[in-house]
Amino acid sequence: MSRDLHVYVHVPFCRYRCPYCAFYNVRPDAGREAVFLDGTAREIERWRSAGAFTDATLATLYWGGGTPSRLTASGTRRLAALSLGIAPAADDLEWTVEANPADVDAERLGLYRDLGVTRLSVGVQSFDEERLRFLGRDHGAARAREAVHWAATAGFPEISLDLMFNLAVEGSEAAWRADLTVALELPITHLSLYGLTIEAGTPFGRLAEAGERLTRSDGGYGVEYLRACRAARRRGFEHYEVSSFARPGHRSRHNQSYWTGEPYLGLGPAAHSFDGRRRWANLASLTGWSGALEEGGDPRAFVETLGPDERALEALYLGLRTAGGVGETHPLLARPGNREVVDGLVRSGRLRRENGRVRCTERGFLVLDAILAALSGR
Repeated sequence: MSRDLHVYVHVPFCRYRCPYCAFYNVRPDAGREAVFLDGTAREIERWRSAGAFTDATLATLYWGGGTPSRLTASGTRRLAALSLGIAPAADDLEWTVEANPADVDAERLGLYRDLGVTRLSVGVQSFDEERLRFLGRDHGAARAREAVHWAATAGFPEISLDLMFNLAVEGSEAAWRADLTVALELPITHLSLYGLTIEAGTPFGRLAEAGERLTRSDGGYGVEYLRACRAARRRGFEHYEVSSFARPGHRSRHNQSYWTGEPYLGLGPAAHSFDGRRRWANLASLTGWSGALEEGGDPRAFVETLGPDERALEALYLGLRTAGGVGETHPLLARPGNREVVDGLVRSGRLRRENGRVRCTERGFLVLDAILAALSGR
């Protein structure tokens, strides 16, 4: 790991599984919470013994899931002590916690602020009752708005909000416009957009296999995405990554570590890590992950080493996801014939050249996979 540590903790607890979600999660109870916290303590010690935290500073900390806000108050305090005990915290530590609107109340928000959490990420998804029912969410539109206002009143300097689009719900375009209006009028500093995709093995995946239409056409996806881009820009948000918008000075530094190829460490079942050369993921099983750690074994499901070609492709992909783009000297852009490919994409309005860099336009973000295929020959 690098001297500036970026740590992600996967808290695997959800009261129930949303029909579109493919992330690993289990129902919370006191026994499972204890297993998770004990396992996290062992995993941190495992990396400490390997020298991963020597002379390091904790730069960013992110609790995701699952639903971190499903932890009990005592569990939250213990996980905070474990996380902050990894290494001395930077003076400007960015600490993000994901929260379900149904879990947000004054007591929990006060606990987070007392512990030092700086950024609350609220999983709203929509402010429309029909869309929330379609997504199987356990909160209503009023609670979604209240959660953001309560977070602002509690004094969080950073409030991020998640919205989901591309839903095959009647009146989708009008509802999406309304969602954007409500979201951008709330006291938020960051907005994340997620286009609904159908994942195999999920309830939505099974419905799609049976022939049910759950997402809009490709054209509908693009219309809703570009509408959101325009709306966010009008309200002063910077579009700094394909799905991320922030007020100036309020970008997510933790997420930027992923997109710039910095090393990061994932703790907890199913968490992913990267050390600049190798990538690995933990076992997607609370009992499997914790059992391996208890027995002194390796809790990882796989480890892969990236070769030069893989690192170059990943750097191109991550760079083109961001507003910064990639330098024109990137090895894949310098390949024979790729200058002509880039020229064509510039003419079509998918890419632009600026100050020695190649960047995606917002229309380019919509076809990023096709751009990568054209440049990599894959």
